[in-house]
Amino acid sequence: MKQFLFCILIMLIGKTCALIPKTYEARFISITSNGTNLFDLSQIRFLGRERMANGTFELKEDLDNESLSFVGETFIDSVGDGEYKQLPFAAPKQSICTALKAYWSYFESSLKYGVNTDFPGHTHPCPIPKGIYYVKDVVLKNDNWPVIMPRGYLKAVGTFFKNDQYGGGLEIVIQISDLS
Repeated sequence: MKQFLFCILIMLIGKTCALIPKTYEARFISITSNGTNLFDLSQIRFLGRERMANGTFELKEDLDNESLSFVGETFIDSVGDGEYKQLPFAAPKQSICTALKAYWSYFESSLKYGVNTDFPGHTHPCPIPKGIYYVKDVVLKNDNWPVIMPRGYLKAVGTFFKNDQYGGGLEIVIQISDLS
């Protein structure tokens, strides 16, 4: 009985925390890729005070579960001096389609198919089809992000492996700041 009540208490606390308003905003700083023959992000630019992502990106081949896997790590630079410290939030090595399905919810409010992108991430395709996709006026929306986030420059580093060999890297830097 105690275990049952404890489970109910935990669920209620979780639902209550979801109602707490977010006190931060996020904006793009940069996106870079390196050493990859899998994709090209060099045509994405950030415009305006809102740092809206605009441009195209290319997936150079179909990204399938059998040959491609992904690992993600996060780092924080709270004061902006370039000294990043690793955070305990990471994505373990997993197939690319599994990763897209697991983490798409963090991006779905920012990337709307048919509105500001033609990338079909919302359908969780597998394999992820090669092609050139656009992004237009994409701003970061933190609707599905944790209620509490560290402030400063957050760097997400993704490493891709093709047939268990290094296939390239992706680095996205965003700034988390208090709402003005």
